[in-house]
Amino acid sequence: AGGTIAGFSLLEGHDAGGELSMLFVDPPWIGHGIGGRLLAAALESAHLRGYRHVDLDADPDAAPFYLRYGARRLGDVPSGSIPGRTLPRLRFTL
Repeated sequence: AGGTIAGFSLLEGHDAGGELSMLFVDPPWIGHGIGGRLLAAALESAHLRGYRHVDLDADPDAAPFYLRYGARRLGDVPSGSIPGRTLPRLRFTL
C-alpha cells in the first residue's frame, strides 16, 4: 500500500484443507481494507489449490473480523505461546 508493506498472510495446506497460519496488518493500516483483501486472496488461493476448507487459530480480538467474513467457530484451542490462554478455532468452508 503506497509502496510499503502493509500486511501479509501465510496459507499452508494438506490434502483436504488449508491452514491460515498468519494474517497480520501493520497497525497504521488497520481499518483500510488491507485485512479483508489479504483474507480474500488467501481464500481464493485455497480454492484454487482444491482445498475444501481453511482453518485458523484466531487471536480472540481478531475473531469477530473472521466471523464477519463467514468463518464459523469450531471450538477453542490452547495458545502455543501464552500458557493458560485459549484461542478460537475457526473454519472457512470453501
